[in-house]
Amino acid sequence: MEQWGQWADKQLKGLFIHIGPNKCVWRYKQQKQINGKRSAAFKTLGYWPEMDVKAAREAGLMYAGSVVAGSAAPGKKAAQKFGPAFETYLERLKTQAEKKGKPPRWWANAKKLYETHLKPEWENWSLYDMSQNPRAVKAWHDKLARTIPTTADHCGRLIRACYREEARLDRTLPAALPTSGIRFGKVKVSEKVLDFPDFGKWRTAWDTIENQVHRGYHLAGLLTGCRPGELAMLRAGDIDRDAKTLTLRKAKAGNDIVLPMTPEIEYAINLATNAPAQTIVQRGLKGMKRGEVRKVVLPRHHEVEPGLVFPGSRQAGHRSGLPVRGNALRHTFRSVAVSIGISEMLIHFLMGHSLEGVSAKYTNELMILRSAELRAAQEQISRRIFELLGLKIAKARHGVALAS
Repeated sequence: MEQWGQWADKQLKGLFIHIGPNKCVWRYKQQKQINGKRSAAFKTLGYWPEMDVKAAREAGLMYAGSVVAGSAAPGKKAAQKFGPAFETYLERLKTQAEKKGKPPRWWANAKKLYETHLKPEWENWSLYDMSQNPRAVKAWHDKLARTIPTTADHCGRLIRACYREEARLDRTLPAALPTSGIRFGKVKVSEKVLDFPDFGKWRTAWDTIENQVHRGYHLAGLLTGCRPGELAMLRAGDIDRDAKTLTLRKAKAGNDIVLPMTPEIEYAINLATNAPAQTIVQRGLKGMKRGEVRKVVLPRHHEVEPGLVFPGSRQAGHRSGLPVRGNALRHTFRSVAVSIGISEMLIHFLMGHSLEGVSAKYTNELMILRSAELRAAQEQISRRIFELLGLKIAKARHGVALAS
């Protein structure tokens, strides 16, 4: 009992052994000073008698060398935690979007993924420990991928991007990524297209969607060929019902895109804008009497996210149950256009592609010059899609297109 405590090694300064009631531990401690600020490097080297004095001195010298070289692992107090590092990364995403003059869509998605999946698991882990434990990161990803594989891959890529960003500023972080054990999905969703014989199945699944806003969103995606993210950000002010046009603001091509609006597209938009408030029934909740039933009217989607035509639709595709959804509807739009003989240039304009070798200024001028052809082509495509779906524009009542 008299020997309990810390005993310094006489040959190697900073090396000492801690003797306790149950075990003896070799540790190394070295103080350093950077720009007048003093800090200490500390590491547990091993246990005696498994590690003898000679081995402890060699391990201590190696660690001392890494401290001098600046490659030693940071202590628990100095190590950067994943939580603060990711908050900094989110700010960078937002700043990037603001510099480009675009809405911070990916920032919003990344923040939601962090709050839901990343923060509960990794907030208090240091980035160094995550790099040293790729097996733990892989096990967490595999568990998430069993139910939501696409979301699991997005989360893994966010961990990787955050780590790389922090590694630019912290030389103590290892080169090995925490996500080195993850095999990200290789499925190319862009190759998936709704075959013409399967339009009936798609219509049947579409009819079962209870949320009328989401029904309008998916149908509008099929009728316009818009990118899902751009369509989800469409606002009421971007629709001109007199001119029969809709405008995609700051699209991927780098400029606003004005598209002709057909009666079929207007019907899809009206599904969302005229959607009734949803009612949920509550039974058996805490504080309720036996047999009591409560009906709660939820606020309309447009009251939750004012101005958006399709609010709450950014992640709607993953929960829709549709056989083909999201960006695959864009490719289906193209296949329908090709099948009815629409020219390649008109298809490019309608899908918002930037023409190779042509500036955005001249692209807009070409679209204006060929606006009549664009409208005729859009009308042909819309009629063909409604025919394949078994939908029909019945009549117009108070300027609202109806379908049956």
